Amino acid sequence: MTKERYVVHYTENAVKIVQTQVSSVRKKDILRTSIRLYDGKSMGVAGALGECNEEELVAKAKESLKLAIPYPYEASRELVREERHRSDLQGEEELLEATEEILQKLRRDQPHFSFSHLFKSARVESSMQNDLGLDLKSSREFISLELVIKDKKSSNIIDAMTGYEGRKFHKDSFIGLTNMICDAYMNQLPDIEEGVYPVVFRSDDMTYYKKLYESLNGMLFGSGGSLLSGKIGKKVFSDKVTLFQTRNVEDGFFEPFFDKEGTVNDSDRFALIEDGVVISPYTDKKTAATFNLTHTGSAGGEYDGLPELGMPMLKFAESHKTAKQLLDGQKAIFILIASGGDFTQDGRFATPAQLAFLFDGDRFIGRLPELSLSSHIFDMLGKDFRGVSSEDFLGIENAKLTIMDMNVKKL
Repeated sequence: MTKERYVVHYTENAVKIVQTQVSSVRKKDILRTSIRLYDGKSMGVAGALGECNEEELVAKAKESLKLAIPYPYEASRELVREERHRSDLQGEEELLEATEEILQKLRRDQPHFSFSHLFKSARVESSMQNDLGLDLKSSREFISLELVIKDKKSSNIIDAMTGYEGRKFHKDSFIGLTNMICDAYMNQLPDIEEGVYPVVFRSDDMTYYKKLYESLNGMLFGSGGSLLSGKIGKKVFSDKVTLFQTRNVEDGFFEPFFDKEGTVNDSDRFALIEDGVVISPYTDKKTAATFNLTHTGSAGGEYDGLPELGMPMLKFAESHKTAKQLLDGQKAIFILIASGGDFTQDGRFATPAQLAFLFDGDRFIGRLPELSLSSHIFDMLGKDFRGVSSEDFLGIENAKLTIMDMNVKKL
């Protein structure tokens, strides 16, 4: 029988912001420990919050093993790796000081707007060890700055938003982005002609690629219900499209480099689509074994439960061109808020865009009226896909831009 110990320790400082003022400061400190027992056919699991007696957890896991919950997959083995990635603003006082400084500048620069939501700094420390030589330790810190923007004359709850998540405190870039959004919001532009335009999304905005989470889900893919089922090895998208499942910290992923089954990929990435060719759906051990698919290391699940297929972070590979070069002299429509849309089962896409700006590749020019966007997944990531910018927008970490041509209509 194999014993495995899995521990996650999450700590957080957070500053709540209401109407451009600090409202409160809070702390989190959550320790989760679980013991897993493997007998080759089943797994027994027991978990606890906070400090715990490990011997008691082992006894509970043995009782759980008697339930004979099937798990006929080998535990990960013979891998030792430890890493630590630090970030700025991990102290409560420095986070609060940085928040006050930003809010003071926004009160001065944008008196027509109020700003609310949350600034936080956090650390995720995770470890997994077992009797088979597995010893993985990960410590990753990050900061998250998020603001909801409200025009004081508006009756809306939200008029715009700004923010980013990363390891570096880009104060000036964050203030610059927020000011640019507010200034462009105040510059209302007239209606545009309906037609095909280059459309720009933040690369981490799931609006334009959430269909891929469904289509590349190993269970749906393997059972034949995915739009991409049966297409492994076939070129279905533009050769500009390479899509990774990633746990790489440089991609803005701040959970551990290993999945819930202790699987680690080379460079902490796995290419699911490469140069437009479908390589594999994302899978855990069970999904890969059930459908004879490649195992990509995408196990998720609760800390005190059996591993199951999770939802990985997906990332498009960058091009070698800047956003301005991808636009090639054209003005684009930059989507900041687009909610209420979706993909149909066959891949057709449509969404309203509640907040969009005219964009020249460097800056927002002004606010456009509400728009409707439409296309098809095979066009969006096929003939109409221009690429992902090589540079971070305004120098802000993890802020690449994805550009594609889409049909645009007025609402």
